[in-house]
Amino acid sequence: MLSGHLHRSVQARFAGTLACVAPGVSHQVALDLRDNGPANFVLEPPGFLLHRWQPQQGMSTHLCAIGDYPRPWPFYDAQGLID
Repeated sequence: MLSGHLHRSVQARFAGTLACVAPGVSHQVALDLRDNGPANFVLEPPGFLLHRWQPQQGMSTHLCAIGDYPRPWPFYDAQGLID
């Protein structure tokens, strides 16, 4: 495993494996897929990757947004699914 960030979350096949790039914890690089596109940044939410190793399942990676968000909300109450 290597670590680092690129100020944009990117996943791609690389050298026979999966490369997973973390977003930045401040600004993000603007998504521009053109050849020779301008170098710009955007104020998209910052984030980080959380890697979890479990012996039976192996590695899982979660993209976590950084910010002040409301508390988690339940999908269900005493009557069942909340629509």
